[in-house]
Amino acid sequence: MIDGVRMPGVPEAREDPRLRRFPLRRLRLPVGSGQVSLVVPDERAWMREGSWAPAVVRGKEPPYWIRIWPAALAAARTVHRLGSLEGLRVLDLGCGLGVPGVQAAAAGAEVTFADLEADALAFATWNARNQPGCRVPPTGVVLDWAQRVVTGSFDLLLMSDVSYHGKHHGPLRRHLDSCLGEGGAVLHADPHRELATTFLAGVARDHVMLDWSRPTAVQDRRAEVRLTLAARSAAILERWRSRLGPVAGSPARTSNADRVPAKGRDEVGRRADPRDVNG
Repeated sequence: MIDGVRMPGVPEAREDPRLRRFPLRRLRLPVGSGQVSLVVPDERAWMREGSWAPAVVRGKEPPYWIRIWPAALAAARTVHRLGSLEGLRVLDLGCGLGVPGVQAAAAGAEVTFADLEADALAFATWNARNQPGCRVPPTGVVLDWAQRVVTGSFDLLLMSDVSYHGKHHGPLRRHLDSCLGEGGAVLHADPHRELATTFLAGVARDHVMLDWSRPTAVQDRRAEVRLTLAARSAAILERWRSRLGPVAGSPARTSNADRVPAKGRDEVGRRADPRDVNG
């Protein structure tokens, strides 16, 4: 139960034909003073079963979506700190299991999940829809971001550990330019990856940014996660930052003179290992 409300679990998830093709488990993740309750694939059982391997041999990207990464949990905790998101539109881009977007739905936002993997979207939308605070049914968009951009204008763009490959940077930037609404912000999370640093340096040319770090663990994976909040002006960034409460961050970065004063600086932790499937 979450705040006295019984959450749908594995038996209910098995009623969904898309979800029951996977071995399932319930996962409760600590967020704020409470938890976010999810039904997710049993990663180890599914990996042992091996149906994913032939596609990888043929050149498809490994099934990174099957795992919840520390950056996703750190982003979800940051979304929780924003408070109520009722009336706001949120895009969780390259969502995987969509933990940050699920938390946004729990806070009342209208959430769109976008990912290349239809199975990932099935889990993300099912979990979001079943959060007690969900006000608007979430939308899932199967997206090959090399080919097109999600349609719409959003108040908050969530980018959780999606900039780990250089070929992703162009599509991410096109979404930022096309989808970020007036007064909106981007929340980017990554475990201090070198290629993510390159991506953020490009964003900083025409956005004001504040970043800070948080050690985060999900099951057997731990990382020092860099969280970056970006907006098109210092005034917009400050409005979003003020919703978070006190954060220790690096000085805001932008190509123009419109700057936000620093709130302090976190010690930067070790860089996490590159993404892998087997842990």
